[in-house]
Amino acid sequence: MKTIFLLLALLVGLLLAAVATINNDVVTLNYFLGQIDLPLFMLILGSALAGAMFIGFLSIFSSINKHMKSQGDRDYKKVLEERVKLLESETKELKAELDKQQKEREQASEKAYADLENENKKLEEELKMQQKEQEDIIIL
Repeated sequence: MKTIFLLLALLVGLLLAAVATINNDVVTLNYFLGQIDLPLFMLILGSALAGAMFIGFLSIFSSINKHMKSQGDRDYKKVLEERVKLLESETKELKAELDKQQKEREQASEKAYADLENENKKLEEELKMQQKEQEDIIIL
Protein backbone atom coordinates (compact mmCIF):
# COMPACT_ATOMS: atom_id res chain seq x y z
CA MET A 1 0.00 0.00 0.00
CA LYS A 2 2.83 2.37 0.87
CA THR A 3 4.58 1.55 -2.39
CA ILE A 4 1.47 2.37 -4.41
CA PHE A 5 1.08 5.65 -2.50
CA LEU A 6 4.74 6.52 -3.14
CA LEU A 7 4.44 5.77 -6.86
CA LEU A 8 1.25 7.82 -7.08
CA ALA A 9 2.93 10.75 -5.29
CA LEU A 10 5.91 10.59 -7.68
CA LEU A 11 3.57 10.54 -10.67
CA VAL A 12 1.65 13.57 -9.40
CA GLY A 13 4.94 15.35 -8.66
CA LEU A 14 6.24 14.70 -12.17
CA LEU A 15 2.96 15.90 -13.64
CA LEU A 16 3.14 19.10 -11.58
CA ALA A 17 6.75 19.66 -12.58
CA ALA A 18 5.86 19.21 -16.27
CA VAL A 19 2.95 21.66 -16.00
CA ALA A 20 5.11 24.13 -14.10
CA THR A 21 7.98 24.10 -16.60
CA ILE A 22 5.59 24.65 -19.50
CA ASN A 23 4.24 27.77 -17.77
CA ASN A 24 7.26 30.14 -17.67
CA ASP A 25 5.24 33.36 -17.79
CA VAL A 26 5.79 35.92 -15.05
CA VAL A 27 2.70 36.68 -12.98
CA THR A 28 1.99 39.19 -10.25
CA LEU A 29 0.94 37.76 -6.90
CA ASN A 30 -1.07 40.18 -4.78
CA TYR A 31 -1.21 39.53 -1.05
CA PHE A 32 -2.14 41.54 2.06
CA LEU A 33 1.15 43.40 2.46
CA GLY A 34 1.92 44.01 -1.17
CA GLN A 35 2.63 42.22 -4.39
CA ILE A 36 5.43 40.21 -5.97
CA ASP A 37 6.29 39.11 -9.52
CA LEU A 38 6.96 35.35 -9.81
CA PRO A 39 7.29 32.87 -12.64
CA LEU A 40 4.05 30.91 -12.96
CA PHE A 41 5.77 27.54 -12.39
CA MET A 42 7.09 28.75 -9.01
CA LEU A 43 3.56 29.77 -8.03
CA ILE A 44 2.20 26.38 -9.14
CA LEU A 45 4.93 24.44 -7.32
CA GLY A 46 4.58 26.64 -4.24
CA SER A 47 0.81 26.05 -4.18
CA ALA A 48 1.31 22.31 -4.60
CA LEU A 49 3.91 22.30 -1.82
CA ALA A 50 1.61 24.30 0.47
CA GLY A 51 -1.24 21.85 -0.25
CA ALA A 52 1.02 18.87 0.41
CA MET A 53 2.18 20.39 3.69
CA PHE A 54 -1.42 21.10 4.71
CA ILE A 55 -2.44 17.51 3.94
CA GLY A 56 0.66 16.27 5.80
CA PHE A 57 -0.25 18.29 8.89
CA LEU A 58 -3.82 17.01 8.74
CA SER A 59 -2.49 13.47 8.45
CA ILE A 60 -0.17 13.98 11.43
CA PHE A 61 -2.97 15.40 13.57
CA SER A 62 -5.27 12.59 12.50
CA SER A 63 -2.70 9.93 13.40
CA ILE A 64 -2.02 11.63 16.75
CA ASN A 65 -5.76 11.69 17.43
CA LYS A 66 -6.08 8.00 16.52
CA HIS A 67 -3.09 7.14 18.71
CA MET A 68 -4.54 9.04 21.66
CA LYS A 69 -7.92 7.39 21.15
CA SER A 70 -6.36 3.93 20.92
CA GLN A 71 -4.32 4.66 24.06
CA GLY A 72 -7.52 5.69 25.82
CA ASP A 73 -9.21 2.52 24.58
CA ARG A 74 -6.30 0.42 25.89
CA ASP A 75 -6.50 2.15 29.26
CA TYR A 76 -10.26 1.60 29.36
CA LYS A 77 -9.73 -2.05 28.43
CA LYS A 78 -7.29 -2.45 31.33
CA VAL A 79 -9.82 -0.88 33.71
CA LEU A 80 -12.52 -3.24 32.44
CA GLU A 81 -10.22 -6.27 32.77
CA GLU A 82 -9.41 -5.30 36.35
CA ARG A 83 -13.11 -4.88 37.06
CA VAL A 84 -13.82 -8.32 35.56
CA LYS A 85 -11.16 -9.86 37.81
CA LEU A 86 -12.63 -8.11 40.83
CA LEU A 87 -16.13 -9.27 39.96
CA GLU A 88 -14.91 -12.83 39.40
CA SER A 89 -13.23 -12.87 42.81
CA GLU A 90 -16.39 -11.46 44.40
CA THR A 91 -18.41 -14.15 42.63
CA LYS A 92 -16.13 -16.86 44.06
CA GLU A 93 -16.45 -15.38 47.54
CA LEU A 94 -20.22 -15.17 47.26
CA LYS A 95 -20.44 -18.76 45.99
CA ALA A 96 -18.32 -19.93 48.92
CA GLU A 97 -20.56 -18.00 51.33
CA LEU A 98 -23.66 -19.46 49.69
CA ASP A 99 -22.27 -23.00 49.98
CA LYS A 100 -21.45 -22.37 53.63
CA GLN A 101 -24.95 -21.08 54.34
CA GLN A 102 -26.53 -24.03 52.52
CA LYS A 103 -24.48 -26.48 54.60
CA GLU A 104 -25.46 -24.65 57.78
CA ARG A 105 -29.13 -24.80 56.77
CA GLU A 106 -28.87 -28.51 55.97
CA GLN A 107 -27.22 -29.17 59.33
CA ALA A 108 -29.83 -27.07 61.12
CA SER A 109 -32.66 -28.88 59.36
CA GLU A 110 -31.11 -32.28 60.15
CA LYS A 111 -30.73 -31.26 63.80
CA ALA A 112 -34.30 -29.97 63.91
CA TYR A 113 -35.53 -33.22 62.36
CA ALA A 114 -33.55 -35.28 64.87
CA ASP A 115 -34.89 -33.13 67.73
CA LEU A 116 -38.44 -33.63 66.47
CA GLU A 117 -37.88 -37.38 66.22
CA ASN A 118 -36.59 -37.45 69.80
CA GLU A 119 -39.52 -35.34 70.99
CA ASN A 120 -41.90 -37.63 69.14
CA LYS A 121 -40.37 -40.70 70.82
CA LYS A 122 -40.60 -39.05 74.22
CA LEU A 123 -44.23 -38.15 73.63
CA GLU A 124 -45.02 -41.69 72.46
CA GLU A 125 -43.35 -43.12 75.55
CA GLU A 126 -45.21 -40.67 77.75
CA LEU A 127 -48.46 -41.59 76.01
CA LYS A 128 -47.78 -45.30 76.58
CA MET A 129 -47.05 -44.63 80.23
CA GLN A 130 -50.27 -42.68 80.62
CA GLN A 131 -52.21 -45.45 78.89
CA LYS A 132 -50.63 -48.00 81.24
CA GLU A 133 -51.50 -45.88 84.22
CA GLN A 134 -55.10 -45.63 83.02
CA GLU A 135 -55.24 -49.39 82.50
CA ASP A 136 -53.81 -49.87 85.97
CA ILE A 137 -56.39 -47.50 87.40
CA ILE A 138 -59.19 -49.28 85.55
CA ILE A 139 -57.99 -52.67 86.77
CA LEU A 140 -57.95 -51.50 90.36
